[in-house]
Amino acid sequence: MKKSFAVALAMLILGPTAPGAAGLGQSSDTSREYRYLMGTSVEVRAVGGDSTTRTAAIHEAFAAIAEVDRVMSNWRADSEITAVNRDAADFAVHASDALLSVIEAGQSVSDRSGGAFDLTVGPLVRLWGFRPRHPHLPTHDELASVRSLVNYHDIQLDRADHTVRFVRSGVEIDLGGIAKGFAVELAANVLRRRGLDGFIDAGGNQYMLGRPLGKAVWTVGVRDPDRADSLLGTLDLREGSVSTSAQYANFFTVGGRKFGHILDPRTLMPSEASLAVTLYSPDATLADAVSKAVFNLGPVRGLALIDTYPQMLGVVAYRKPDGTTALAMTDRTRAVFHKMAPR
Repeated sequence: MKKSFAVALAMLILGPTAPGAAGLGQSSDTSREYRYLMGTSVEVRAVGGDSTTRTAAIHEAFAAIAEVDRVMSNWRADSEITAVNRDAADFAVHASDALLSVIEAGQSVSDRSGGAFDLTVGPLVRLWGFRPRHPHLPTHDELASVRSLVNYHDIQLDRADHTVRFVRSGVEIDLGGIAKGFAVELAANVLRRRGLDGFIDAGGNQYMLGRPLGKAVWTVGVRDPDRADSLLGTLDLREGSVSTSAQYANFFTVGGRKFGHILDPRTLMPSEASLAVTLYSPDATLADAVSKAVFNLGPVRGLALIDTYPQMLGVVAYRKPDGTTALAMTDRTRAVFHKMAPR
């Protein structure tokens, strides 16, 4: 990933002095590698130990991410989730502990958010053309045809038997809103077990492990949704995960109107409740899923959801009636947020 692209990410992990320095610095005890996995460029950076230990940890971290992709990708014909989607309406399908845990976490976020996050958006994502990537503006009748299929209550988990079952035919789980969070945390755990600090970046999901070089905290930039090269402010954060959800990176335009890829399972439409959400949590899986729910709920109800998780922090960028951009954040977040001076 080039630095110029990193600046365009929803969040920037800032170094001691400049955007794009990625916080950990460039010292002799740092190793990093990039690979393309889970539909995005992934960086794994390891700090500490010797070069042999760092290299082995990086390779193991990438292997963990690749395994999540093998289990949870709808794009793969051989993945576990593909088998579940194919067969679970007919019979209970055996699932790994990892897949069951992620589905269970998603169900929990669905319950707590009142359905603002829903793993069963698979038919809806396909209808809008975001998978495969052939954008399509659905008709009213087309949306009505998938309405009954988007309902997280139609997933039945049996932890004792390690199985997943669907209540009705046509249900399809899409883990695109939660699996990358799970993957970056697994990768971070690899580095942690080897006594290393580091940084995992998988697009809109990052995990910050230990401390950045020469600093007590990580400084995370909150991007201006209207200006790719500008920040609205920064957050001083300790070890944990940051997830950003926004429409500016993946959308299509019809008749001058933009339609983003974050779909509200309650309305079946791309959400316009927020412009961007930046969310911090020690749990990367929750950070990924809750950031989508908050985006769909908007600044008021979204912040209320964040506050139900004691260790979460969150910032919501939204459009005011006069067309300007505003920020809303939880009280806990205000203590670590620093607003950027207007340019």
